[in-house]
Amino acid sequence: MSNSSEITSEELLRLRDLCLQRLRDDELYYLRNDAKLRAVTSTQSYEEFKDIVDAAHLRPVSKQDKSNAKTKNRLWNSAAPEQSS
Repeated sequence: MSNSSEITSEELLRLRDLCLQRLRDDELYYLRNDAKLRAVTSTQSYEEFKDIVDAAHLRPVSKQDKSNAKTKNRLWNSAAPEQSS
């Protein structure tokens, strides 16, 4: 006989996933908010402000990333057209 107050493993997994997503959302919120506070005093146009806020979650590509075999052939800027070698 199953007790309805028992928590199943599927429910725990869903709860874990939900918590992790909320933590990621929270981190992104604070990154973007900090970028807004910095950009509001240093930008000349709304487009420049928006670009700074939209890029708040990005991290610079390191020299190690560029030389790593796993990431060496990655398309780093997906907005740029691919160049044929």
